[in-house]
Amino acid sequence: MLADYHTHCLPWSPDAECSMEELVLGGIDAGLTHMCITNHIENCCQSPVYDDQFPPLEDWDGLFVDFSRVREKLGGRIDLRLGCEVGSPHYLPEEGRRIYSRPIFDFTIGSIHNLRGQRDFYFLTYPEDPEDMRGQIEEYLDEYILLVNEGLCDVLGHIGYMQRYMARQGKGFKMADYSDRLRALFRRAIERGIGIEVNCSGLSDALGQFIPEPEVLRLYRQMGGEIITCGTDAHRAQSVGAGIWESYELLRSLGYKYVCLYKEHRPEFVRL
Repeated sequence: MLADYHTHCLPWSPDAECSMEELVLGGIDAGLTHMCITNHIENCCQSPVYDDQFPPLEDWDGLFVDFSRVREKLGGRIDLRLGCEVGSPHYLPEEGRRIYSRPIFDFTIGSIHNLRGQRDFYFLTYPEDPEDMRGQIEEYLDEYILLVNEGLCDVLGHIGYMQRYMARQGKGFKMADYSDRLRALFRRAIERGIGIEVNCSGLSDALGQFIPEPEVLRLYRQMGGEIITCGTDAHRAQSVGAGIWESYELLRSLGYKYVCLYKEHRPEFVRL
């Protein structure tokens, strides 16, 4: 079993580089047995709206038609499921609930790409001293706690998202240094039955590590966390599956017994 549960494609994710069919073919070529397509839904995340914000998704029928066509053509070669990555659904919880309840989705990643009223972390210029970011990082983790309290996702996406872009500027910090807030977050997530993901995208970027870092994944496991998915965050066909096997090896070394697939927002535990 080899499952990539975080992938993006055109036209549904504007920052992607390939069609849904090309994305799935990339997964098949990479030897995946399972794959979930989780395009961006940024209907809730920003106020005010910046020019560089992704447009809200409105063509729900078109998305499902595209997925159904690809699944009919390629589903005999790989287990395909449709999910989504929703940016900050708790910023507009009524809209977040509408998205989460749509029957076309088996799986929802809840991610925070920006703080309230601010641009995506992708666009920021970071200070030389990571301590100057402490307030923003604490606010970021507090927002994840609020997201968990609303219950508008199945797993929390890439905890430490900004680390990828800080590394590109030669800067960084250790998310594990924020253990008090991480403990509060994981305690609440475990109570609510919400998991976390291992995001592989940092491996091939300047960051050179999983998001979140292994120390954070160890803390989640020590606190009793079991619900975990693995995803590449691929935006092109060539990236699908990259690092998934390595993420399984890491999870085994940290004491995890299972990785999760999802059907109708319910985790399916598969032994590692």
